[in-house]
Amino acid sequence: MKPTDHKYQDPTRKDWIIGIAVLLIYVMVISVGAILLIPKYWYWWLTIMIVSTILLVIRQNRNFACRCRECGHEFEVSFLVNLVSFHGVDKEGSWQWVKCPNCKKRTKATLIKVVK
Repeated sequence: MKPTDHKYQDPTRKDWIIGIAVLLIYVMVISVGAILLIPKYWYWWLTIMIVSTILLVIRQNRNFACRCRECGHEFEVSFLVNLVSFHGVDKEGSWQWVKCPNCKKRTKATLIKVVK
């Protein structure tokens, strides 16, 4: 987890809509690819799945950071942490299960938008 000089803000309604649209496209590509490619060309489907997952995580890394729910510290996570950590949505918004570099607690960190 790396500290940065970026400014952060809470995600807007537009961010939620774009995020949901990107996830729906991802699921559709994987699903349609599975139906059409797995019987004969499973290796192409696997390639498409791996590449699209990497692109999805890269998008997440560039556009979002985390805010610790315990201490309020804002931080960005690495590609690998973003790839393997649990993600979800609850009444407080989107979250990612990561360790805060400030308070050293492993907790649900709220996802916040990186302002460029």
